[in-house]
Amino acid sequence: MKKKPPPSPRLAAAAVMDPDLTGKDRDLLERAERHPRSYSEGEMSVWWATAPRLVRPGAGVVGLAGGAWVTGEVEWYDPSAHDGGRATAADVIGRNMQGVFDALHAALTYAWPIGVGALVVVAAAYATDAAARNKSARRLAELKDRCVRPAELNDDARTLLARVQQAKKAVLTSAVHRFDLIDRQRNEVSLPRQEWEIAEALREYTRLVKAEPSNPKGNKISALLDTRRRKLRAGLDGITRRVKALELYAEQVAQADDRYRELQQIQALTDGNDDVLNFLARTVRDDLAVAEIEGMTGEAAAVAASFTTALASAKEAAVIALPTRTTAA
Repeated sequence: MKKKPPPSPRLAAAAVMDPDLTGKDRDLLERAERHPRSYSEGEMSVWWATAPRLVRPGAGVVGLAGGAWVTGEVEWYDPSAHDGGRATAADVIGRNMQGVFDALHAALTYAWPIGVGALVVVAAAYATDAAARNKSARRLAELKDRCVRPAELNDDARTLLARVQQAKKAVLTSAVHRFDLIDRQRNEVSLPRQEWEIAEALREYTRLVKAEPSNPKGNKISALLDTRRRKLRAGLDGITRRVKALELYAEQVAQADDRYRELQQIQALTDGNDDVLNFLARTVRDDLAVAEIEGMTGEAAAVAASFTTALASAKEAAVIALPTRTTAA
């Protein structure tokens, strides 16, 4: 049994923003995309956004104030008269404990107003943060139609949007675009605009498709739905032709990229001809050097042969000039 080939991976679409957005609005939408939970609650009361976060620090301040009151009102040591005026062990312990609680009372008396001030500062910070979030939430509500998210599209629309984004990326990351060998400025302005217009059309197409009744009743409704679906399909076909035109442009840019890289390689090889010629000339010099070395070797051999002959002649002359003396009997 033959195994089925693995399904081709589906293209992943990304959110598309209106290219006319200001940088501040674009940053806000990007933050909302990255941290959707932080912006999903929408606008809420500043009080209810702040109060729950003040329960624990507020309880701490109340505890400080209560401790200051308790340590100031309760008398822990009441000295009593004793015979001889001598202090008992209980008196010593009582005075020490009273001193500890007096010091604690003084510390708490200073601490709880500081705690109140800190609580006010914290409350103001939380309230300011909540107000800023409400402002962001209001602005996001105003900008909701100026960003098309993949979750807003059906499967057909998401696939088309992903194809547009893939074609756009192929053009904007090409070498011929990067080195301004094609109309770079036009690409950077026109392609985001094309992407946005297609994304808007796909969102509207998805909205109209989802607005159809899931369980139509009666022949008239079915006939109306058929007519409606044919019109929607015709509109989607128009968007698809636009997407294919962008893909064709991306293919042409890719071919231009290939030709550009091929030209670079040819240029590199052509520029290297001088190095090849220099290397070849060096090889010719090597051949001349070999001939020269061989000539020097022959000369050295001739000198060596002449030296050998001269040495033999010298030995013969020495024998003649210096006869061997006979030893007297």
